[in-house]
Amino acid sequence: MKTPLSQRLRGLGVVTLLACTIGAATATVLAVPAQAAATAPGTPIPPHVFAPYFYSNSPTDTLYQASQDSGAKYLTLAFLQTLKHGDCTVYWNGRADSPIGATYAAGIAAIRAAGGDVYPSFGGSAATSGSLTELADSCQDVNAIADEFKRVITAYNFTRIDLDIEEESLANPANWPGIDRRNKAIKIVQDWARDTGRTVEFVYTQPTFTNGLNNGSMFLLQNAVTNGTRIDAVHLMTFNYYDDVSDACKAKTGPAHDMAAETFKATQATYDILHGIYPQKTPAQLWGMIGVIVMPGPSDFGDCETFTTQDAVKVLNWAIQKNIHGLSFWSLQRDQKGSARSYAWKPYQYSQTFAPFTHGDNSAQTTITATVAGGPLSLAVANTSPVVLPTVALNGQDQVVTGPLGHVTVVDSRGTNAGWNVTGQVSDFRSPAGNQTIAAANLGWAPTAGLVPGGMNLVRTTSDSVVTAGQAKVPGSGLSTPQTLCSSAAGASTGTFDCGATLNLGVPYNAALGTYTGVLTLTLI
Repeated sequence: MKTPLSQRLRGLGVVTLLACTIGAATATVLAVPAQAAATAPGTPIPPHVFAPYFYSNSPTDTLYQASQDSGAKYLTLAFLQTLKHGDCTVYWNGRADSPIGATYAAGIAAIRAAGGDVYPSFGGSAATSGSLTELADSCQDVNAIADEFKRVITAYNFTRIDLDIEEESLANPANWPGIDRRNKAIKIVQDWARDTGRTVEFVYTQPTFTNGLNNGSMFLLQNAVTNGTRIDAVHLMTFNYYDDVSDACKAKTGPAHDMAAETFKATQATYDILHGIYPQKTPAQLWGMIGVIVMPGPSDFGDCETFTTQDAVKVLNWAIQKNIHGLSFWSLQRDQKGSARSYAWKPYQYSQTFAPFTHGDNSAQTTITATVAGGPLSLAVANTSPVVLPTVALNGQDQVVTGPLGHVTVVDSRGTNAGWNVTGQVSDFRSPAGNQTIAAANLGWAPTAGLVPGGMNLVRTTSDSVVTAGQAKVPGSGLSTPQTLCSSAAGASTGTFDCGATLNLGVPYNAALGTYTGVLTLTLI
């Protein structure tokens, strides 16, 4: 909506002000406990932690830098796999050049020194599909599997193991003996950890439908109970549903998935399943066994399964309310990239959204919501008195008289950073009788512009807005057409800005005697 306001200024003219009202935006601030300065090896991972997957498929150790750049203090390090099916020795990403012990040791130590930690993930999609190089799928000896878990744990002093079991490991019952071997091996490791005073947690990462787990996942959990194996948590991959909703959306016969709502639905279904398996556990204990793994932006299925930055805020708030076990996403490198398919976000935006979730059992979290409402885009002139230029005494030559334009204040409180532009155009200068003129083109100007400070010593999370003065115009080629006084480009236009100009009126050597008045119109768009 535009609202004009006119002021007639002698020697200047009309200043036109435009205003518009913009909608509201919401910001969420979280109160979270401080973390320790350093993490000693063997320290348990916090019971409620944000730990995105780090996956580089390379022995090059960039763990610490990625943690620092993203703000993710805890990482899930993917993946541990055997070189080939039948082996009982794991390597990082199934690469012979990435053995246990040396690989990533420096990065893990640096992250711990900075107060964070890392835990490994066994398996992954590739290892649990046709190759079956996930440790328990590959190795047929339960004791050898347990020994390999122990070797990895002691090499890095890990206190948590993630087991990413999916694909054919679950879908094909012929591979379910691997599930039994794994759970038996976990029980051996848990007994060993108890006897040696170690903390070792085992977390199962599982695919999910929006209405619950598949048959393979159900067998996996029930088999753990049968073997007396403690499962500390189940983390759900709430993406890649490839279901009827996704198919209908792709065919343009239905809406896209609401990925936040589907996350809540899938976790509730898993909660109900866990309640049936562990009826003795309280609701808080059951929610404390559930973790969520999302995929920033569109999933592998495509745009019909897009987890937006708005979804991330909703899931964070929900995770705090439920006090779930963990938040994660696939992967940190994807978040760094800042785009997938047609969807874009600020690099590490998902990391920065989820980071406040990490806390211990002796801490409490709540959300504090502040609503920031948009305001108008407006223009005002500090002094609306007429600008009177000095008297010119003819001397047979063209002359220029100079005077200041009163300060022009632009306030952009829309909150959209859409950009704006102030232009000026003057009419011909006329004598009182109207029969003598000085051409409008003879008024030139030298614009100035600056940002008015915000007024308080606040911490700002974005760069200061930017204003640019328009090009100077000399008398003779001046303001007969609209010329820019000042402007702010889209992306950094919110705030208060001070614009001004030195006015330069060219008076022809043969101008008729008299007082001339022109009208300058300033327009903000």
